[in-house]
Amino acid sequence: MTRTRVVAAVAAVLGLVCAIALVLAVGSSTVGGYVSENGVAGSPHATLYRIGVFGIAVVAALLAFALRKSQALAALPLALAAPLITVSGAVSCTAGCPLPPYEPTTAADLIHAIASVLGVGCCALAMLALAWRGTGPSRLVSRVAVATGFPLLAATAVGIAAVGRGSLTGVLERLGLTVCALWLVTIGALHAAAERTP
Repeated sequence: MTRTRVVAAVAAVLGLVCAIALVLAVGSSTVGGYVSENGVAGSPHATLYRIGVFGIAVVAALLAFALRKSQALAALPLALAAPLITVSGAVSCTAGCPLPPYEPTTAADLIHAIASVLGVGCCALAMLALAWRGTGPSRLVSRVAVATGFPLLAATAVGIAAVGRGSLTGVLERLGLTVCALWLVTIGALHAAAERTP
């Protein structure tokens, strides 16, 4: 097994473990709140949540490495996503994760929100790049992810701006992030199984 395939395999396994950790951390919270609220100090599963987020950042970095030669167009946004997701996990929002325009925010809230949005956005760009220039199963999986994930992520952004916190925004956010996480795991697994050294 080549080094690239090993890295992709590690990304897939780590991604699955981190996705499960995040589900466990977020699962007990109400859908009316933002996902990030689970990382606030004092939350029941804050440590588990942060471990999951940091793990996803590592997964993005590993996939960027694994795709660097065969899919450089997808590798670049994944490489950019890794530090942004790390910042998102390191700088937690305050209680309730207040966001404008409906709630007063702190600098930490804004840094966290911007890093989170840009990190997910970079993952979405990588998804789009593979849907456009990928090959085989990776292209198909990415097209399905784009078709399902992009409307959910766009609707989440609209929900945050139009209605703020609530069940609608909470459900949309969870569904959109689930698509992103599943895509990361699946792409890692596919490249671990099919990647070949030229």
